[in-house]
Amino acid sequence: MTFVSKLALTAMLALGSTALVSTPALAQKDKKDASKEDPNALKVGDAFRKAAAPAVEAVQAKNWAAATPALDALDQVAQNDDEKYYAAYLRTRVQIGQNDMAGLTKTLPVLIASPRTPANELPIYKRQYYTIVGNQALADKKYAEAIDGLTKAREAGNNDFDISIGLANAYAQTGKPNESVAEVDRAIQTVKATGQKPPVAWYQFAIPRVYATGNRAATAEWMKKMIADYPTKQNWRWGVLVMRGSADQSGGRLTSAQRIDLYRLLRTTKVLADQNDYLDYAESVNAAGLPWEAVAVIEEGRAAGKLPAGNADIARVYTSAQTKSKAEGSLTPLVKQSQAAANGKMAAQTGDAFLASGDYTKAVEMYDVALQKGGVATDEVNLHRSIALYNLGRKDEARTGFGQVKAAPAVDLAALWTVALDLPTLS
Repeated sequence: MTFVSKLALTAMLALGSTALVSTPALAQKDKKDASKEDPNALKVGDAFRKAAAPAVEAVQAKNWAAATPALDALDQVAQNDDEKYYAAYLRTRVQIGQNDMAGLTKTLPVLIASPRTPANELPIYKRQYYTIVGNQALADKKYAEAIDGLTKAREAGNNDFDISIGLANAYAQTGKPNESVAEVDRAIQTVKATGQKPPVAWYQFAIPRVYATGNRAATAEWMKKMIADYPTKQNWRWGVLVMRGSADQSGGRLTSAQRIDLYRLLRTTKVLADQNDYLDYAESVNAAGLPWEAVAVIEEGRAAGKLPAGNADIARVYTSAQTKSKAEGSLTPLVKQSQAAANGKMAAQTGDAFLASGDYTKAVEMYDVALQKGGVATDEVNLHRSIALYNLGRKDEARTGFGQVKAAPAVDLAALWTVALDLPTLS
């Protein structure tokens, strides 16, 4: 996404209210007492003085239609540095009045180069010139030029958050996510320093780009920052799903089991959205041999009013899951068989069954057996074990367990679950 920048407006206002507050003085013609003359007054000839009179009158009256031809005539007679400076100064007043940013990019360099520009005004001219140039390049999708202009504007003293936002856009368009995210962070800090809250769109711009760098810990931190400022179910769900989508797009597509774990996260944090979520979740766990979870999910969806009573697909999955769970019978005999097995595979599967049935204590016990015996997918077992600990309220142990998940994309799920450990109350 891109941001609507206020850079041009900022530049115009700053020039109009700060840099050009006083009209430069002209040396008085035929002044008798030269000792009282302003030593800084501009030295101009008679031809220039005569041509300047209608231009000054039009500018002071804000009669831009009359000012433009008068200034064109003034440019024709301007000879020395003082005259060229004064003509350029008057033209900037017209360009500001007409919101003529393109014109200012041609006139401001004259003031910047002029030896008659007051030292205290020169940094302002530079600051606004590079701001306008950088912003125009951004609008024209000339991103390298935008980066150059906006960087120079900052070097000249423009620390407005819009500079950071413009640079974030330009860096994002030139394949530099780290630099882009750093600029968004800078903008956020700038706004927060004023006691205001940054727009949620800034976080939503940064999070997919942080994720694209492969820094999972940083992604989780950005998620935390977004939710701290905007603790809504919608934003949390957005963050979870955007990470899933980013994983798919980057080639690390989630497996069926991992998509179930993501649904579990949505369920645990109470942000399953509609019947599509509930149906896909229930179908997935039922197909994976975890019918107990399918039954529980559908019953929760019905109780929450998310599943219409007459939905045939829901009824089909529910009936199937009930039949399968009854056929499975008690899971207790599987405990001893798992403990006696040569490796931990059966214990891991039994742990998954207990996790799906909501017996989290037994699930943790089975996962411990699985890890002890070995021969299992360690990341998956640690992830599921930590989910069980989360549901038992043993958050410190869960945090440690999530931190032991190392490989992508399972580590992404672990990062999300870790953020969920500290979620505020979502509205």
